[in-house]
Amino acid sequence: MSATKDENVQSSEKPFIIENNVIVGKKKPLLLKYTSGGKYLYDVMKNNLNVVTQLDPLTGKEDTIAELLDRAVRCALWLKKNGVRKGDIIALASHNNRDCFIPCLAALFIGATFNPWDPGMNTHLALHCIRVSEPKVIFADQELASVALDAVKIEISAAKVVTFGDYPGSVPFVDVLQAHSELDVADFQCEDVDINDTALILFSSGTTGLPKGVELSHKMVLISTDTSLGFDLSHERALWFGPMSWISGVVFSLKVLASGGKKIIGSNFEPQIACELIEKYKITWAIFSPSMANRMVRYKDLGNYDFSSLRILHVGGAILKSGPQEMMKKQLPHTAVIQGYGMTEIGGAVAAQKPSDSSGSCGTVCINYEMKIIDLQSGEALGPNQQGELCIKSESIMNGYHKNPTATKEAIDEDGWMHTGDRAYYNEDGELFIVDRIKEILKYRSSQISPSEIENLLLTHPGVLEVAVVGIPHPTDDEHPVAFVRKVPDKEVSADELMMKVEKTFVDAYKLRGGVKFVTIFPYTSSGKIARSQLRNIAKSFAVN
Repeated sequence: MSATKDENVQSSEKPFIIENNVIVGKKKPLLLKYTSGGKYLYDVMKNNLNVVTQLDPLTGKEDTIAELLDRAVRCALWLKKNGVRKGDIIALASHNNRDCFIPCLAALFIGATFNPWDPGMNTHLALHCIRVSEPKVIFADQELASVALDAVKIEISAAKVVTFGDYPGSVPFVDVLQAHSELDVADFQCEDVDINDTALILFSSGTTGLPKGVELSHKMVLISTDTSLGFDLSHERALWFGPMSWISGVVFSLKVLASGGKKIIGSNFEPQIACELIEKYKITWAIFSPSMANRMVRYKDLGNYDFSSLRILHVGGAILKSGPQEMMKKQLPHTAVIQGYGMTEIGGAVAAQKPSDSSGSCGTVCINYEMKIIDLQSGEALGPNQQGELCIKSESIMNGYHKNPTATKEAIDEDGWMHTGDRAYYNEDGELFIVDRIKEILKYRSSQISPSEIENLLLTHPGVLEVAVVGIPHPTDDEHPVAFVRKVPDKEVSADELMMKVEKTFVDAYKLRGGVKFVTIFPYTSSGKIARSQLRNIAKSFAVN
């Protein structure tokens, strides 16, 4: 049902209204008693000292909140001693480990800004990050210490590098923790900040260029840790593999701590490792990217593991269509497989499915969010089942892109709407469906082609593990679609077979005129998505002049 400009459409069964073609989520007053996310977390931790909050499967070591708080305060004291002040930036270049969350807490405690970097970065990307954020201190694991030190040297930066472990030319993290007396720790007090001050700078995934620094406020931190607004992890044993540079990695680390839940630290994702952790630690709640979830449910030994504890598997970060989601539900019959939609610039989840929602949808709008679909030409808000650009409004929207006012102005309009760059629509039930990134739509002789439609068809083949479709530039046809495919180990599939599957299913424009290219591994962005920009560069080499 569509709403006219003079109508409000509301259902007693649904937590939203549709008003002038704007979907408005249920309103809940924000009873924020704090202005500092750090001060709030400090007080919560002081009241839950004996709770076991994390476990490292690699070492078997557990941490209580008391132990985590002690390390965070000592790190905060060291930062202040080394000249880090309110508003300064500290960076993290690390895979997930027991201590990688400590600098985040320490920064929040003293009003500094926490800036996690992609742990898959090289020196080139580290140089970009250091130039954008200009950190005073960079915390790194041993694997990335050399990258951080090289970037500091090349940029002639004064940033100190602290290593979780020991690496020549850096400060060992153990020295950071041992530099203070028990009295100093006991007397520590958090810095006061304004609620709109920037607490985090997370880099965007960089699918259309070098990553931009997304400034997120203390208000966003406070909203994201309010369990009454959703995702209460207080009784969960939670697992994810997303690093601190992903919005899900940092937000759910904050949520677990604030709610008194327990996280099992996931480092590098592999299907076998995920299965082993879920069974051994009786994981109840997990969040994976579609790629991770798809790889796990297609793992040849999946049936040998006990998944009965896993109640909820959240899938987000990229498009999950109905076919792959139905396959996941079939493979995990005791688990609610739930897709959501969020983005770094909004500070987390905008929409999420209920178990009764349609497979392939992102569910309905979350509490205190608004969303609309606008016509790409006129900007007018569209009704149900009409495709356009998804726009979002919320209290947790970013402050802007760090040192990039032009990009900020392009993303957030004068009315406060965040333009996501995603082509989407909603149905009569208010369920959100993501079609594609607007800039990833292909053209064949002016016909628009949705790469995700082809990708999700090919994913239904039992021999296809991952797939990405991009365009090969063509002098007369605009673009020819080409599919990069990663096979399921020990499964057979041919290029001709996949090309014929597309030809029989879609109209002529969708034919894989660029062919099928099999790969052993995909390049990924910092947010775990397939790096299409790199694939497009490869596809250019196939172009006909």
